[in-house]
Amino acid sequence: MQITERVKNCNGCEACIVGCKYSCIKMQEDEEGNRRPVIDERGCRKCNACVLFCPLYNPVELPEFADFFDAPEDVRKREMAPIYRATMRKVREGQHAEFVGTLCQIAALKSLRGDKLAHNLALFPIYCDEEQRASNPACRACRFYK
Repeated sequence: MQITERVKNCNGCEACIVGCKYSCIKMQEDEEGNRRPVIDERGCRKCNACVLFCPLYNPVELPEFADFFDAPEDVRKREMAPIYRATMRKVREGQHAEFVGTLCQIAALKSLRGDKLAHNLALFPIYCDEEQRASNPACRACRFYK
């Protein structure tokens, strides 16, 4: 079963890719140009890790942010799975780590870390642009923007 059938309004944060220990999830653009996870059913072992790490399926609470930052468009469209992995590695090794992302990307990182934030992790939230929020149904329904 595809993850998008179980997760309403998937925002393409890519937490499921990192959570899948069998590496059978890839992102593909849908007909509207939004990135969505697609599971290779032949490799899937039905462990449900993809869903368990999804911050929409298992919601996490985000801290209140006083400041948001503007970022170039390419920051919002980058592949997040390698960035999550690198950030988590640095935190685990005790190094100072900085993470720049939208609220859904910050929620994904927090979900991948067991709903915890580390003292050596600095978060820099960026706004989703209005065009993206208007064109993507998941962004319009985003529970992380109040």
